[in-house]
Amino acid sequence: MLVEVLILGAVALVVWLLFFKEDENPLDKLPGPPRKPIIGNSWELFQSPPDKLLDVLVDYTKKYGDRYVFKVMNLRVLHISGPSDVEAVLAHSKNIKKSAPYQFLKDWLGNGLLLSTGAHWHRRRKILTPTFHFNILKNFATIIEEKTQDMVKMLKDKKGEDVSLMPMISDFTLFTICETAMGTKLDRDQSSATVDYKNSVLNIGMQMLSRITRIWMHNDVIYKNSPQGKEFAKTLSVARSFADDVIMDRKAQRAQNQGVEETESSDGIGTKRRLAMLDLLLEAEEKGQIDMEGIRDEVNTFMFEGHDTTAIALTFGLMLLADHEDVQDRIYEEVENILNGADHVTMSDLADMKYLEAVIKEILRLYPSVPFIGRDIDEDFKMGDLLVKAGTTVDVHIYELHHREDLYPEAEKFKPERFLGNEMKHPYAYVPFSAGPRNCIGQRFAMQEMKTTLSEICRNFKIVPKVKGARPRLMADLVLRPVDPIYVKFIPR
Repeated sequence: MLVEVLILGAVALVVWLLFFKEDENPLDKLPGPPRKPIIGNSWELFQSPPDKLLDVLVDYTKKYGDRYVFKVMNLRVLHISGPSDVEAVLAHSKNIKKSAPYQFLKDWLGNGLLLSTGAHWHRRRKILTPTFHFNILKNFATIIEEKTQDMVKMLKDKKGEDVSLMPMISDFTLFTICETAMGTKLDRDQSSATVDYKNSVLNIGMQMLSRITRIWMHNDVIYKNSPQGKEFAKTLSVARSFADDVIMDRKAQRAQNQGVEETESSDGIGTKRRLAMLDLLLEAEEKGQIDMEGIRDEVNTFMFEGHDTTAIALTFGLMLLADHEDVQDRIYEEVENILNGADHVTMSDLADMKYLEAVIKEILRLYPSVPFIGRDIDEDFKMGDLLVKAGTTVDVHIYELHHREDLYPEAEKFKPERFLGNEMKHPYAYVPFSAGPRNCIGQRFAMQEMKTTLSEICRNFKIVPKVKGARPRLMADLVLRPVDPIYVKFIPR
């Protein structure tokens, strides 16, 4: 009897320590949705369908303001959307660890650049940074333009029919990232592999979001043995095998080209495809700096981040341009004046397209490809007057930040002139590529690709909406997505 009493007492003590006994925490003074005993706000998460979660979070920001706390069991999640708070989090040199939900992607992205932290992250970032050196981006320009011209020809064949944007643009960005960063052509492959891969990325996002909102599925053992976890494993198999094929294809090409000397520029930065990202990784493997598993992690990371985020931005961008003929015409005039009849666009030409750059910035303000970023706090730090303790999770709400009326008057309107010569009200008021030490390594590549694509499309077509003023419902999984298809017409000029 005494043993049973002691066991019961021990269990009660553990429950009390886990759920009831807590140190005072400054975050508890912040507003937030009402919490239930023990489970906190877990029920709100469970009640939110994946395609409604973004709406719920936006509504909470409107209701509770720039800072509010969401509690899940004994974990505090601080949600922020004020520029000074965003700076305090993103600019911190040590609190760079991605939040726990990102770990649900570990079976896919491993210890790649998106998920890794600490010294491991620093080593990988150093290996990969030369991929996006200006001289390398110059060599990518020809490939990006070729892919854009292929898309222009395809759109001319549509003869003004309605085009569903996301499937077409996703093909374009996937082919482009594979031929530039991976050095591998995909568009000659007529198999279903690319379609299966794109669908797998979409499914991974939905499956991850579903898991986040079901607290009991956070445990790996429970999840992997559940029907949902087994379905996720099948999806991962498709995504990983596609990336493995890309790696093996490039390795075979390198083996065939052994002994063929490739040119290098005078500053030692390789030209042509020699320093494509995958080549850099394979060279690092030969030097013992990375193993094949590490290469696989980085390729999976860049295949996803290098095509899906840019495809989303271009899709929303073409939707907005279709509704604003005046903006299209101004882009057309700028491009024609800069190119002056030339057939090919150069990096210098792209740099001169200041109005187009403002248009792209406004697209990314309204529809940031990554609507929020999560950080696990490893070290206490001050966020203005607020102490944020280690063990907290902070979610940076980029979408809400970009829609603040105090920073962007008439925030819901598409007004590219916001970014023409006006100083930002705060250096962290606009962070579509994140900021600070974990900013997006490929942001210059993304801007180059978007500028080339939109300039060529506006040069060749007038873009017309299927339904003027129509806007899709939005959801956020791995990226911001339209729930409904977006259709426009491309009318040759």
